[in-house]
Amino acid sequence: MQHFDTDALATFVAVADAGGFTAAGMRIGKSQAAVSLIIARFEEQIGRKLFDRTRRGVHLTETGEILIGYARRIIAIEDEALAALDPGAMRGYVRLGMPDDYIELFGKPLIEEFSRANPRIQVEIQCDFSRSLEAMVEHGTINLAIITRAPDSIVGELLRREPLVWYGPPDGQIERQRPLPLALFPEKDCRARPHIVHALTQAGIGWRAAWTSSHLPSIQAALDAGAAVTALPASVVASRHRRLTAEDDGLPSLKPLEIALLVPHGARAAVRTVASFVRSHFQQL
Repeated sequence: MQHFDTDALATFVAVADAGGFTAAGMRIGKSQAAVSLIIARFEEQIGRKLFDRTRRGVHLTETGEILIGYARRIIAIEDEALAALDPGAMRGYVRLGMPDDYIELFGKPLIEEFSRANPRIQVEIQCDFSRSLEAMVEHGTINLAIITRAPDSIVGELLRREPLVWYGPPDGQIERQRPLPLALFPEKDCRARPHIVHALTQAGIGWRAAWTSSHLPSIQAALDAGAAVTALPASVVASRHRRLTAEDDGLPSLKPLEIALLVPHGARAAVRTVASFVRSHFQQL
Protein backbone atom coordinates (compact mmCIF):
# COMPACT_ATOMS: atom_id res chain seq x y z
CA MET A 1 0.00 0.00 0.00
CA GLN A 2 1.57 3.26 -1.17
CA HIS A 3 -0.77 5.86 0.32
CA PHE A 4 -3.92 6.33 2.45
CA ASP A 5 -7.33 7.17 1.06
CA THR A 6 -8.42 10.15 3.18
CA ASP A 7 -12.11 9.26 2.71
CA ALA A 8 -11.38 5.82 4.16
CA LEU A 9 -9.46 7.41 7.03
CA ALA A 10 -12.36 9.77 7.76
CA THR A 11 -14.78 6.84 7.73
CA PHE A 12 -12.46 4.87 10.02
CA VAL A 13 -12.38 7.75 12.52
CA ALA A 14 -16.16 8.16 12.33
CA VAL A 15 -16.73 4.48 13.18
CA ALA A 16 -14.24 4.64 16.05
CA ASP A 17 -15.87 7.76 17.50
CA ALA A 18 -19.47 6.66 16.98
CA GLY A 19 -18.90 3.10 18.19
CA GLY A 20 -20.72 1.55 15.26
CA PHE A 21 -21.26 1.56 11.50
CA THR A 22 -24.83 2.82 11.47
CA ALA A 23 -24.12 5.73 13.83
CA ALA A 24 -20.97 6.59 11.86
CA GLY A 25 -22.95 6.64 8.63
CA MET A 26 -25.45 9.09 10.10
CA ARG A 27 -22.59 11.40 11.06
CA ILE A 28 -20.88 11.43 7.68
CA GLY A 29 -23.92 11.12 5.42
CA LYS A 30 -23.39 7.54 4.23
CA SER A 31 -25.48 4.40 4.55
CA GLN A 32 -24.48 1.63 6.94
CA ALA A 33 -23.73 -0.60 3.95
CA ALA A 34 -21.46 2.04 2.39
CA VAL A 35 -19.55 2.49 5.65
CA SER A 36 -19.08 -1.27 6.00
CA LEU A 37 -17.83 -1.54 2.43
CA ILE A 38 -15.33 1.31 2.85
CA ILE A 39 -13.94 -0.22 6.05
CA ALA A 40 -13.78 -3.71 4.49
CA ARG A 41 -11.84 -2.40 1.49
CA PHE A 42 -9.56 -0.36 3.75
CA GLU A 43 -8.80 -3.41 5.91
CA GLU A 44 -8.08 -5.40 2.74
CA GLN A 45 -5.70 -2.72 1.46
CA ILE A 46 -3.66 -2.57 4.66
CA GLY A 47 -3.91 -6.32 5.24
CA ARG A 48 -5.06 -6.01 8.85
CA LYS A 49 -8.29 -5.79 10.81
CA LEU A 50 -9.13 -2.41 12.30
CA PHE A 51 -12.23 -3.36 14.29
CA ASP A 52 -13.45 -6.26 16.37
CA ARG A 53 -17.21 -6.71 16.06
CA THR A 54 -18.95 -8.18 19.12
CA ARG A 55 -22.45 -8.20 20.57
CA ARG A 56 -21.44 -5.24 22.71
CA GLY A 57 -20.44 -3.13 19.75
CA VAL A 58 -17.46 -2.28 17.60
CA HIS A 59 -14.01 -1.85 19.14
CA LEU A 60 -10.59 -0.97 17.77
CA THR A 61 -8.09 -3.77 17.32
CA GLU A 62 -4.45 -3.28 18.27
CA THR A 63 -3.81 -2.11 14.69
CA GLY A 64 -6.76 0.24 14.92
CA GLU A 65 -5.41 1.74 18.15
CA ILE A 66 -2.07 2.41 16.42
CA LEU A 67 -3.66 3.97 13.34
CA ILE A 68 -6.34 6.16 14.95
CA GLY A 69 -3.98 8.91 16.11
CA TYR A 70 -2.28 9.15 12.72
CA ALA A 71 -5.69 9.16 10.99
CA ARG A 72 -6.86 12.13 13.05
CA ARG A 73 -3.68 14.07 12.26
CA ILE A 74 -3.87 13.33 8.51
CA ILE A 75 -7.50 14.49 8.38
CA ALA A 76 -6.61 17.62 10.36
CA ILE A 77 -3.83 18.49 7.90
CA GLU A 78 -6.18 17.94 4.95
CA ASP A 79 -8.78 20.23 6.57
CA GLU A 80 -6.17 22.95 7.09
CA ALA A 81 -4.96 22.70 3.48
CA LEU A 82 -8.50 22.97 2.12
CA ALA A 83 -9.23 25.93 4.40
CA ALA A 84 -6.04 27.70 3.31
CA LEU A 85 -6.92 27.31 -0.35
CA ASP A 86 -10.60 28.17 0.04
CA PRO A 87 -12.00 29.19 3.46
CA GLY A 88 -15.52 28.59 2.14
CA ALA A 89 -14.65 24.94 1.53
CA MET A 90 -14.11 24.22 5.22
CA ARG A 91 -15.89 20.99 6.08
CA GLY A 92 -16.06 18.59 8.95
CA TYR A 93 -18.08 17.01 11.74
CA VAL A 94 -17.61 18.54 15.19
CA ARG A 95 -18.94 17.24 18.51
CA LEU A 96 -19.38 20.03 21.08
CA GLY A 97 -20.25 19.24 24.69
CA MET A 98 -21.94 21.51 27.24
CA PRO A 99 -24.18 21.21 30.31
CA ASP A 100 -27.85 21.49 29.39
CA ASP A 101 -28.01 24.71 31.47
CA TYR A 102 -26.24 26.44 28.60
CA ILE A 103 -28.24 25.12 25.64
CA GLU A 104 -30.60 28.08 25.28
CA LEU A 105 -27.89 30.73 25.64
CA PHE A 106 -25.00 29.07 23.79
CA GLY A 107 -26.24 25.96 21.98
CA LYS A 108 -29.12 27.54 20.07
CA PRO A 109 -27.07 30.43 18.57
CA LEU A 110 -24.36 27.97 17.61
CA ILE A 111 -26.77 25.80 15.66
CA GLU A 112 -28.61 28.73 14.05
CA GLU A 113 -25.90 31.35 13.42
CA PHE A 114 -22.86 29.12 13.00
CA SER A 115 -24.63 26.68 10.70
CA ARG A 116 -25.76 29.48 8.40
CA ALA A 117 -22.21 30.82 8.11
CA ASN A 118 -20.55 27.39 7.90
CA PRO A 119 -22.98 25.03 6.14
CA ARG A 120 -20.29 22.41 5.42
CA ILE A 121 -19.40 21.99 9.11
CA GLN A 122 -21.87 19.77 10.95
CA VAL A 123 -22.07 20.37 14.71
CA GLU A 124 -23.45 17.81 17.14
CA ILE A 125 -24.30 19.09 20.62
CA GLN A 126 -23.80 16.61 23.45
CA CYS A 127 -25.12 17.54 26.90
CA ASP A 128 -23.63 16.24 30.13
CA PHE A 129 -22.15 17.48 33.39
CA SER A 130 -18.84 19.33 33.21
CA ARG A 131 -16.90 16.61 34.99
CA SER A 132 -17.96 14.07 32.35
CA LEU A 133 -17.33 16.49 29.48
CA GLU A 134 -13.73 17.05 30.59
CA ALA A 135 -13.11 13.30 30.41
CA MET A 136 -14.81 13.09 27.00
CA VAL A 137 -12.51 15.78 25.58
CA GLU A 138 -9.48 14.07 27.07
CA HIS A 139 -10.45 10.71 25.55
CA GLY A 140 -11.45 12.18 22.18
CA THR A 141 -15.13 11.22 22.49
CA ILE A 142 -16.05 14.85 21.81
CA ASN A 143 -13.96 17.51 20.09
CA LEU A 144 -14.38 20.46 22.45
CA ALA A 145 -16.57 21.53 25.36
CA ILE A 146 -18.01 24.48 27.26
CA ILE A 147 -17.79 23.62 30.96
CA THR A 148 -18.21 25.00 34.45
CA ARG A 149 -14.78 24.89 36.04
CA ALA A 150 -14.23 23.02 39.28
CA PRO A 151 -13.35 25.27 42.28
CA ASP A 152 -9.76 26.56 42.06
CA SER A 153 -9.28 24.89 38.66
CA ILE A 154 -7.50 26.60 35.78
CA VAL A 155 -8.42 23.99 33.17
CA GLY A 156 -9.36 25.34 29.77
CA GLU A 157 -9.74 28.90 28.55
CA LEU A 158 -11.84 31.21 30.74
CA LEU A 159 -14.79 32.57 28.76
CA ARG A 160 -16.63 34.47 31.51
CA ARG A 161 -17.51 34.59 35.18
CA GLU A 162 -21.21 33.89 35.49
CA PRO A 163 -23.21 35.09 38.54
CA LEU A 164 -24.79 32.25 40.52
CA VAL A 165 -28.17 33.56 41.62
CA TRP A 166 -31.03 32.41 43.86
CA TYR A 167 -34.41 31.89 42.23
CA GLY A 168 -37.80 30.89 43.59
CA PRO A 169 -41.34 30.09 42.42
CA PRO A 170 -43.35 32.84 40.72
CA ASP A 171 -45.55 33.19 43.80
CA GLY A 172 -45.39 32.46 47.51
CA GLN A 173 -42.62 32.76 50.08
CA ILE A 174 -41.15 29.28 50.21
CA GLU A 175 -37.71 30.88 50.62
CA ARG A 176 -38.72 31.68 54.23
CA GLN A 177 -39.12 28.02 55.15
CA ARG A 178 -36.54 26.38 57.39
CA PRO A 179 -34.97 24.06 56.62
CA LEU A 180 -34.85 25.67 53.18
CA PRO A 181 -36.24 23.32 50.47
CA LEU A 182 -33.81 23.17 47.55
CA ALA A 183 -34.01 21.88 43.98
CA LEU A 184 -30.51 20.65 43.16
CA PHE A 185 -28.49 18.75 40.61
CA PRO A 186 -26.88 15.50 41.90
CA GLU A 187 -24.10 15.99 44.42
CA LYS A 188 -21.51 13.88 42.56
CA ASP A 189 -21.95 15.81 39.31
CA CYS A 190 -22.88 19.44 40.03
CA ARG A 191 -20.01 21.90 40.49
CA ALA A 192 -22.33 24.68 41.68
CA ARG A 193 -23.79 22.58 44.49
CA PRO A 194 -20.75 22.83 46.82
CA HIS A 195 -20.89 26.66 46.50
CA ILE A 196 -24.59 26.64 47.41
CA VAL A 197 -24.26 24.31 50.39
CA HIS A 198 -21.17 26.09 51.75
CA ALA A 199 -22.84 29.50 51.55
CA LEU A 200 -25.92 28.26 53.40
CA THR A 201 -23.81 26.55 56.07
CA GLN A 202 -21.71 29.70 56.59
CA ALA A 203 -24.92 31.72 56.93
CA GLY A 204 -26.34 29.26 59.47
CA ILE A 205 -29.33 28.39 57.27
CA GLY A 206 -30.59 24.83 57.44
CA TRP A 207 -31.58 23.21 54.18
CA ARG A 208 -32.97 20.01 52.71
CA ALA A 209 -32.95 18.51 49.23
CA ALA A 210 -36.60 18.71 48.21
CA TRP A 211 -36.02 17.93 44.51
CA THR A 212 -33.01 16.35 42.79
CA SER A 213 -32.62 16.02 39.03
CA SER A 214 -29.94 15.77 36.37
CA HIS A 215 -31.82 18.04 33.96
CA LEU A 216 -32.55 21.77 33.99
CA PRO A 217 -36.23 21.49 32.88
CA SER A 218 -36.93 19.32 35.90
CA ILE A 219 -35.30 21.84 38.26
CA GLN A 220 -37.44 24.55 36.64
CA ALA A 221 -40.52 22.35 37.13
CA ALA A 222 -39.77 22.25 40.87
CA LEU A 223 -39.96 26.06 40.94
CA ASP A 224 -43.13 26.07 38.85
CA ALA A 225 -44.71 23.68 41.35
CA GLY A 226 -43.74 25.89 44.27
CA ALA A 227 -41.78 23.00 45.79
CA ALA A 228 -38.34 24.56 46.21
CA VAL A 229 -35.87 27.34 45.51
CA THR A 230 -32.64 26.89 43.59
CA ALA A 231 -29.46 28.67 42.52
CA LEU A 232 -28.57 28.79 38.83
CA PRO A 233 -26.33 30.75 36.46
CA ALA A 234 -28.07 34.11 35.97
CA SER A 235 -28.19 33.86 32.19
CA VAL A 236 -30.08 30.56 32.04
CA VAL A 237 -33.04 31.28 34.33
CA ALA A 238 -36.58 31.53 32.96
CA SER A 239 -38.13 35.01 33.26
CA ARG A 240 -41.16 33.60 35.09
CA HIS A 241 -39.11 32.75 38.18
CA ARG A 242 -38.44 35.26 40.95
CA ARG A 243 -34.91 36.38 41.61
CA LEU A 244 -34.13 36.21 45.33
CA THR A 245 -31.57 38.42 47.07
CA ALA A 246 -29.65 38.57 50.30
CA GLU A 247 -31.19 41.91 51.24
CA ASP A 248 -34.84 41.06 50.59
CA ASP A 249 -34.99 37.32 51.14
CA GLY A 250 -32.25 36.54 53.69
CA LEU A 251 -30.26 34.23 51.43
CA PRO A 252 -26.45 34.38 51.28
CA SER A 253 -24.51 35.79 48.34
CA LEU A 254 -22.93 33.17 46.09
CA LYS A 255 -19.58 33.08 44.33
CA PRO A 256 -19.75 33.35 40.52
CA LEU A 257 -19.09 30.31 38.38
CA GLU A 258 -16.26 30.21 35.87
CA ILE A 259 -17.27 29.07 32.39
CA ALA A 260 -14.38 27.72 30.34
CA LEU A 261 -13.74 26.38 26.84
CA LEU A 262 -11.82 23.13 26.40
CA VAL A 263 -10.08 22.69 23.04
CA PRO A 264 -7.48 19.89 22.81
CA HIS A 265 -4.02 20.60 21.47
CA GLY A 266 -3.78 19.92 17.75
CA ALA A 267 -7.52 20.26 17.12
CA ARG A 268 -8.69 20.05 13.50
CA ALA A 269 -9.42 23.22 11.55
CA ALA A 270 -13.20 22.67 11.74
CA VAL A 271 -12.98 22.33 15.53
CA ARG A 272 -10.94 25.51 15.79
CA THR A 273 -13.57 27.30 13.67
CA VAL A 274 -16.29 26.27 16.14
CA ALA A 275 -14.08 27.35 19.05
CA SER A 276 -13.55 30.76 17.44
CA PHE A 277 -17.32 31.19 17.08
CA VAL A 278 -17.85 30.29 20.75
CA ARG A 279 -15.26 32.87 21.86
CA SER A 280 -16.84 35.55 19.68
CA HIS A 281 -20.33 34.75 20.97
CA PHE A 282 -19.22 35.03 24.60
CA GLN A 283 -17.60 38.41 23.92
CA GLN A 284 -20.98 39.70 22.72
CA LEU A 285 -22.90 38.60 25.83
